[in-house]
Amino acid sequence: MGCGLRESSAAAASVWQVADASYGASLSDLVGAGSPEDLRPTDVQQPAIVAASVAAFAAFNETLGVDGAAVTANGYPVNVAAVAGHSVGLVSAVVAAGCTLVGEAVALVRDRGRFMATAAFEKPGRMAAVLGLDEPAVESLTSAIRTETPGSYLSVANINAPGQVVVAGDLVAIDRIVNEGRGAGARRVIPLNVGGAFHSVAMLPAQAAMRERLLAVGIDPPAAPVISNIDAGHLVDPSGIRAELANHIAAPVRWLDGVRAIEALGVRHIVEFGHGSVLTGMLRRTVKGIELHNVSDMASARAAAAALTDG
Repeated sequence: MGCGLRESSAAAASVWQVADASYGASLSDLVGAGSPEDLRPTDVQQPAIVAASVAAFAAFNETLGVDGAAVTANGYPVNVAAVAGHSVGLVSAVVAAGCTLVGEAVALVRDRGRFMATAAFEKPGRMAAVLGLDEPAVESLTSAIRTETPGSYLSVANINAPGQVVVAGDLVAIDRIVNEGRGAGARRVIPLNVGGAFHSVAMLPAQAAMRERLLAVGIDPPAAPVISNIDAGHLVDPSGIRAELANHIAAPVRWLDGVRAIEALGVRHIVEFGHGSVLTGMLRRTVKGIELHNVSDMASARAAAAALTDG
């Protein structure tokens, strides 16, 4: 996860050095050589995802001749219409927009992971992906199961793409939707290997803790609007970004709405930065007539930079 980029890009290596210092241990060693058990805790996964994403963006900037891991307000060689991130990726987006530094971001998401793990321990739950149904149909299904299951808090957690909705909730209700989803019209319902019912009311204690934690984090105005996970609005001031970083923890990620908002800007290119290409896969199912790029190594960084600066 980002190891090859670390070795081939001085800018990416610099991001990982800062991430290691901020994390308080060698996060890069964990990512490069850790066992599945080492990598499972969410307070490891979240900083690793942010570091890998920001390192990929730094490598991209390196190919552009730009120092650092953020869009600069003046003289940046690409016209950036907006930045966006899915769940913890929102923190990476905030770094890329120049709102905060990667060191602060890694420490923040380490604590975010701890807050979420504690909330999940206190209110156990899981998540499942419902494929083949739109949001209203999944809302109807979750409402019915919630009503019939005492103490249930089953709800929609992510709206990712057409026909791809993730739900979160208590263990009994998740078992029910996995078993009953196909009978309600879903093509498949897949339990997710996560440690809690993220983006649900189970995360309200984590949301409150994150709100307090963010008081110690410097947030500057973004060089480009940050797309909200909550309502797909344009976040352009520090107070709105600070509120979003706390509130989205217990709110559904409306990624599909955010993609539609980006599409409405008339963009020609969308670039995903970091390990894997999950978001690019979702985008292929959602947008038409926009070139999609994924930057995870130096070759893809150079290719994306060339495409975005051509002409």
